[in-house]
Amino acid sequence: MDHDLRDPDRPTIATTINGVPTELPGTLVDIRAALPEDRRDAFDKEIDNAPLKDLAAIAVHWAIPPEEHARIDADAERIRSGDLTGVVDIDGNPVEP
Repeated sequence: MDHDLRDPDRPTIATTINGVPTELPGTLVDIRAALPEDRRDAFDKEIDNAPLKDLAAIAVHWAIPPEEHARIDADAERIRSGDLTGVVDIDGNPVEP
């Protein structure tokens, strides 16, 4: 999504991606508009069929830029394999295996 074109009056989701403060689209309409056209039907199908209790998590998943999903998946796989490099607990302390 081109952040320079975002309407400053539209809701956003403030988060951090790879250590960088980031604002993601904050409505379903804006998330859909930010997606590549070839991903919008899949988004619509998943959102339309999402249980309400899961809607926010599913929406945020779709709001995250596609290139970040590859990094997130790689980090998850690394952690599952036992490499906890860079993982900290809620207090910021390194997690030990």
